[in-house]
Amino acid sequence: MPRENALAGGSALVALFLADLIVRTSYQIGKAPVLPVFAHGLGASPLLLGAIISVSTATGLFLKPLFGLLSDYRGRWIWLLTGTTLFTVIPCLYLFVERPSDLFVLRLIHGLSTAIYGPVTLAYIAAWRSEKAAEAFGWFGLARTTSYILGPLIGGVALTFAAPEMIYAATCFLSALAFIPTLYLKNADHVAVPQKWSLTGAVRAIASNRPLFILAVVEGTTYVAIYAVKAFMPVMALVAGHQPIEIGTFLAIQEVANAVLRPPMGRLADRTRPVVPLLLGLGALATGLLVLSAMGPTWVAMLTAALFIGAGQGAFGPATLSLVAGATSAQHLGLAFGSIGAIRNAGKIAGPIVAGALVSTMSYQASFASIAAIPLLIALWILCLSGTSLAIPANEAMRVERAKAPRRGR
Repeated sequence: MPRENALAGGSALVALFLADLIVRTSYQIGKAPVLPVFAHGLGASPLLLGAIISVSTATGLFLKPLFGLLSDYRGRWIWLLTGTTLFTVIPCLYLFVERPSDLFVLRLIHGLSTAIYGPVTLAYIAAWRSEKAAEAFGWFGLARTTSYILGPLIGGVALTFAAPEMIYAATCFLSALAFIPTLYLKNADHVAVPQKWSLTGAVRAIASNRPLFILAVVEGTTYVAIYAVKAFMPVMALVAGHQPIEIGTFLAIQEVANAVLRPPMGRLADRTRPVVPLLLGLGALATGLLVLSAMGPTWVAMLTAALFIGAGQGAFGPATLSLVAGATSAQHLGLAFGSIGAIRNAGKIAGPIVAGALVSTMSYQASFASIAAIPLLIALWILCLSGTSLAIPANEAMRVERAKAPRRGR
């Protein structure tokens, strides 16, 4: 590993973690339960309320590849700074929201911040850790997972003291703290300089990358299953008579299991092959869904399913990110992570829709059994592809290319 990469991978990785943790926690504070309460208070219809909640994900679906591409060409730090600025400034605009349509437009704009942060932060890590990146991705993923735990908790408590728009304004000050680690990262930005850069060449390089195509299918379909569970496991629990505090406990346990397993599963990916924890994660996801379908919404079944689904995410996440990094040349990392992130967002949007269609035609248990087929089929497909580049580490030519690539500070 080049010396500058080794230096960047230490304190700079901590700084990137802190920046991501701060802005994402402040962002999650403004989501559930604050956002639905705000939209409902403005008089949003159920259909419009659902659109308001999901529209920020649609922003990332379309713009993550673009911001990833721009970070490859213009440097990553300037886009990290732009994302931090958006996370800080946009929440203040919630003070001026008067109608549900205003909130819809503002959520669409707010999604720009996560659309930038996603591909840029992951490309940073992949560039710093050109080999054995899975454990670094595992540790870094704790920032987002922790925000999923802290955000709703802080938001729920804040709703007892303040109006939603005031909570959003307060998150401006929290997000502003992220400027400290962001400014520290200015001198850690090293972007490979291509001999000849062109938009068509970059897009062609990603579009013709077979391992990336395989990983896009894996990510998209798996996130359909994950977000189907996120949307309808709470509904299933409510129908069965579980209290809201119990449902919150199940979801918190799922995220804790995800957080705890990310670093060790990343280390396993680095010491063996990323496809190993990837298959383990898919198997755990399917197991959790099958437990729900077999045992129903009992307390034991919900707890067991939450543990398996969380563990599956913890194993699956670092492995896929490591595979993306290993399959992509240095000058296209941002575009690759942006493209995979867009596919992931598509799965997040499609998951609740697929689950809703299944639940409308069959029981909850039968629906979850059907959804369990998704990770099982993906795992079988990966096993059938065991002779392809998806199942082996990045080839020696890729490592040599990254080691010799000329670099420049931004």
